Amino acid sequence: MLVVPIAKDVITTKDGVKYRVVEYTNYKDGGPALYAKIPKTSDVILVYFFDIAEINGTTVEYQKSSKIFNAFGKISRDQHLPQPDDSIVIFTDKTDPEGSKRTVEVASIKLKSKSLGINKGMFVKDRDGDYHRLKNILDLEPALGTHTFDRSSFISTYKDYIGV
Repeated sequence: MLVVPIAKDVITTKDGVKYRVVEYTNYKDGGPALYAKIPKTSDVILVYFFDIAEINGTTVEYQKSSKIFNAFGKISRDQHLPQPDDSIVIFTDKTDPEGSKRTVEVASIKLKSKSLGINKGMFVKDRDGDYHRLKNILDLEPALGTHTFDRSSFISTYKDYIGV
Protein backbone atom coordinates (compact mmCIF):
# COMPACT_ATOMS: atom_id res chain seq x y z
CA MET A 1 0.00 0.00 0.00
CA LEU A 2 1.41 3.40 -0.99
CA VAL A 3 1.00 6.06 1.71
CA VAL A 4 2.21 9.44 2.94
CA PRO A 5 2.01 10.78 6.49
CA ILE A 6 -0.91 13.14 7.10
CA ALA A 7 -1.83 15.46 9.96
CA LYS A 8 -2.40 13.68 13.30
CA ASP A 9 -0.59 10.48 12.26
CA VAL A 10 1.86 9.10 14.79
CA ILE A 11 5.23 8.46 13.20
CA THR A 12 8.23 6.65 14.62
CA THR A 13 11.67 7.60 13.38
CA LYS A 14 14.51 5.15 12.78
CA ASP A 15 15.97 6.07 16.18
CA GLY A 16 12.72 4.99 17.91
CA VAL A 17 11.28 8.43 18.78
CA LYS A 18 7.52 8.92 18.32
CA TYR A 19 6.03 12.16 17.00
CA ARG A 20 2.58 13.42 16.01
CA VAL A 21 2.44 14.91 12.49
CA VAL A 22 1.45 18.58 12.28
CA GLU A 23 1.84 19.13 8.52
CA TYR A 24 3.84 18.23 5.43
CA THR A 25 6.28 20.72 3.92
CA ASN A 26 7.51 20.56 0.35
CA TYR A 27 10.03 23.35 0.65
CA LYS A 28 13.11 21.62 2.06
CA ASP A 29 16.20 20.97 -0.07
CA GLY A 30 16.92 17.71 1.76
CA GLY A 31 13.73 16.16 0.38
CA PRO A 32 10.14 15.79 1.54
CA ALA A 33 9.70 16.54 5.23
CA LEU A 34 7.06 17.24 7.82
CA TYR A 35 6.65 19.23 10.96
CA ALA A 36 5.91 17.07 13.99
CA LYS A 37 5.38 17.43 17.72
CA ILE A 38 6.73 15.32 20.50
CA PRO A 39 3.65 14.09 22.42
CA LYS A 40 2.81 16.11 25.56
CA THR A 41 4.98 19.06 24.47
CA SER A 42 4.51 22.05 22.21
CA ASP A 43 7.92 21.69 20.55
CA VAL A 44 7.71 21.33 16.76
CA ILE A 45 10.59 19.74 14.88
CA LEU A 46 11.37 18.94 11.25
CA VAL A 47 11.44 15.24 10.28
CA TYR A 48 12.57 14.17 6.82
CA PHE A 49 10.71 11.31 5.15
CA PHE A 50 13.87 9.19 4.90
CA ASP A 51 14.05 9.14 8.73
CA ILE A 52 10.55 7.64 9.18
CA ALA A 53 10.30 3.92 10.05
CA GLU A 54 6.61 3.59 11.06
CA ILE A 55 3.32 5.37 10.47
CA ASN A 56 0.59 4.64 13.02
CA GLY A 57 2.43 1.54 14.20
CA THR A 58 2.80 0.07 10.70
CA THR A 59 6.30 -0.43 9.31
CA VAL A 60 6.94 1.64 6.18
CA GLU A 61 9.74 1.81 3.66
CA TYR A 62 10.69 5.11 2.01
CA GLN A 63 10.96 4.89 -1.78
CA LYS A 64 13.61 7.35 -2.97
CA SER A 65 12.41 7.40 -6.57
CA SER A 66 8.77 8.30 -5.87
CA LYS A 67 9.41 9.98 -2.47
CA ILE A 68 6.48 8.15 -0.84
CA PHE A 69 6.18 5.13 1.45
CA ASN A 70 5.32 1.49 0.90
CA ALA A 71 3.45 0.27 3.98
CA PHE A 72 3.97 -3.31 5.14
CA GLY A 73 0.46 -3.58 6.54
CA LYS A 74 -2.78 -1.66 6.63
CA ILE A 75 -2.87 2.03 7.52
CA SER A 76 -6.41 3.15 8.15
CA ARG A 77 -7.58 6.24 6.26
CA ASP A 78 -11.00 7.67 5.38
CA GLN A 79 -9.65 8.25 1.88
CA HIS A 80 -6.67 6.39 0.43
CA LEU A 81 -4.24 7.52 -2.23
CA PRO A 82 -4.66 6.01 -5.69
CA GLN A 83 -2.84 2.69 -5.84
CA PRO A 84 -1.40 0.94 -8.92
CA ASP A 85 -4.19 -0.71 -10.98
CA ASP A 86 -6.89 1.59 -9.51
CA SER A 87 -8.94 3.62 -11.99
CA ILE A 88 -9.36 7.36 -11.55
CA VAL A 89 -11.63 9.84 -13.27
CA ILE A 90 -9.73 13.04 -13.95
CA PHE A 91 -10.66 16.56 -14.98
CA THR A 92 -8.73 17.28 -18.19
CA ASP A 93 -9.83 20.61 -19.71
CA LYS A 94 -9.85 23.87 -17.75
CA THR A 95 -11.24 25.83 -20.72
CA ASP A 96 -14.34 23.66 -21.12
CA PRO A 97 -17.11 25.02 -18.84
CA GLU A 98 -18.76 21.61 -18.72
CA GLY A 99 -15.45 20.03 -17.81
CA SER A 100 -13.88 17.21 -19.79
CA LYS A 101 -13.42 13.97 -17.90
CA ARG A 102 -11.65 10.76 -18.69
CA THR A 103 -10.89 7.54 -16.87
CA VAL A 104 -7.31 6.31 -16.60
CA GLU A 105 -5.61 3.40 -14.88
CA VAL A 106 -3.02 4.27 -12.22
CA ALA A 107 0.54 3.09 -12.78
CA SER A 108 2.27 4.90 -9.89
CA ILE A 109 2.31 8.06 -7.77
CA LYS A 110 5.15 10.52 -7.29
CA LEU A 111 5.84 13.35 -4.86
CA LYS A 112 8.06 16.41 -5.32
CA SER A 113 8.98 15.94 -8.99
CA LYS A 114 11.61 18.36 -10.29
CA SER A 115 10.64 17.79 -13.91
CA LEU A 116 6.90 18.30 -13.32
CA GLY A 117 7.23 21.15 -10.81
CA ILE A 118 8.35 20.81 -7.20
CA ASN A 119 5.60 23.08 -5.85
CA LYS A 120 2.79 21.28 -7.73
CA GLY A 121 2.41 18.56 -5.13
CA MET A 122 1.81 14.89 -5.75
CA PHE A 123 1.27 13.40 -9.20
CA VAL A 124 -0.46 10.24 -10.38
CA LYS A 125 1.11 8.55 -13.40
CA ASP A 126 -1.28 6.64 -15.65
CA ARG A 127 -0.56 3.57 -17.79
CA ASP A 128 0.01 5.82 -20.85
CA GLY A 129 2.81 7.68 -19.03
CA ASP A 130 0.83 10.89 -18.47
CA TYR A 131 0.90 12.66 -15.10
CA HIS A 132 -2.13 14.10 -13.28
CA ARG A 133 -2.30 16.28 -10.19
CA LEU A 134 -4.23 15.13 -7.11
CA LYS A 135 -6.54 18.13 -7.35
CA ASN A 136 -7.75 16.93 -10.78
CA ILE A 137 -9.05 13.60 -9.47
CA LEU A 138 -12.84 13.52 -9.53
CA ASP A 139 -13.41 9.87 -8.64
CA LEU A 140 -11.42 6.77 -7.73
CA GLU A 141 -12.44 3.17 -8.32
CA PRO A 142 -10.13 0.84 -6.36
CA ALA A 143 -8.87 -2.37 -7.96
CA LEU A 144 -9.34 -4.05 -4.56
CA GLY A 145 -12.04 -3.23 -2.04
CA THR A 146 -15.19 -1.18 -2.28
CA HIS A 147 -15.79 2.24 -3.76
CA THR A 148 -15.91 4.81 -0.93
CA PHE A 149 -14.40 7.85 -2.64
CA ASP A 150 -15.55 11.29 -1.51
CA ARG A 151 -13.71 14.05 -3.39
CA SER A 152 -14.10 16.77 -0.75
CA SER A 153 -12.84 14.41 1.97
CA PHE A 154 -9.96 13.30 -0.30
CA ILE A 155 -8.88 16.91 -0.97
CA SER A 156 -9.18 17.71 2.75
CA THR A 157 -7.15 14.64 3.78
CA TYR A 158 -4.32 15.31 1.33
CA LYS A 159 -4.47 19.13 1.33
CA ASP A 160 -0.75 19.42 2.13
CA TYR A 161 0.08 17.32 -0.96
CA ILE A 162 -2.14 19.17 -3.47
CA GLY A 163 0.45 21.85 -4.28
CA VAL A 164 -0.09 25.37 -5.57
